[in-house]
Amino acid sequence: MSFNPRRLRTPNELRALSHPLRLDILEQLMLHGPMTASDLGAALDEVPANCSWHLRKLAEHGFVEEAGDGRGRRRPWRVTQVGLTWNDEDGESDHPGYRAASKAMTEVFVEREVARWRRNSAAAQPNWAGLGMSETVAFLTEEEARAFSDDLEELLLRHHGRLTGDDPIPAGARRVHVLALTSVDPEDVR
Repeated sequence: MSFNPRRLRTPNELRALSHPLRLDILEQLMLHGPMTASDLGAALDEVPANCSWHLRKLAEHGFVEEAGDGRGRRRPWRVTQVGLTWNDEDGESDHPGYRAASKAMTEVFVEREVARWRRNSAAAQPNWAGLGMSETVAFLTEEEARAFSDDLEELLLRHHGRLTGDDPIPAGARRVHVLALTSVDPEDVR
């Protein structure tokens, strides 16, 4: 499955994902391939019935689908696409409530990733520790900021073929999580 991020365009799509367990379910399916609600329950320390309910909610919005080869509790599910994007800064969505839903989804996502960073940093092995944290401020024009964002996205996606199964995962590889946030101060410099 190629990396083809799904652009979230409606408030309902964003709300469907604004639940940490649903994001965890998507991540498990993306990393491990088709899984049943029972498999997900075991992996996420959740009750299978709860996972099943969230899988159905994800399926209602087309994020997952049944993978076949199963019945009842042994039905495996799979993701329909790898990757998500959302943003209303460009005013692309004219759906009422999109901006609020986008902000809520972003907050859930960032909180989830910061919590992961804290857990992983506390448990890092010495040879993997210190991969980096950086922060900077730059004075950029809108054109330069968009080019920077495009370059950063290209860098972040360089190894996505390993995630989608298009490229082999080399021996010794580990999952490395990267969260890149950019913001623009609301006032002009001059």
